[in-house]
Amino acid sequence: SVITFGQGKATVSADQLPNVERIATYMKNNPSSTVVIKGYASPEGSAEVNERIANQRAEAVKNMLVNKYRIDARRITAKGQGVGYMFEEPDWNRVSICTIVED
Repeated sequence: SVITFGQGKATVSADQLPNVERIATYMKNNPSSTVVIKGYASPEGSAEVNERIANQRAEAVKNMLVNKYRIDARRITAKGQGVGYMFEEPDWNRVSICTIVED
């Protein structure tokens, strides 16, 4: 699942809530699953700012899963990855990408 962010933002917007909820629902229905959340930034800004905001984006999704959906924090790994280069369009790289891992 992919959660997108506005430029310079690290909060999950209302239009992205269904993406987070999909992850939470899956994890509730599959209690042995874990999730790895990788936060990314677009190339604008300094490396230091991009590193920080990428980490904040990953943590924002993790915090929502823990606080709103009551997913055990031990099942979630969140880490910033700096600037993302997955997409040609720079704006599309302002994301947290969540990958479910089944045991």
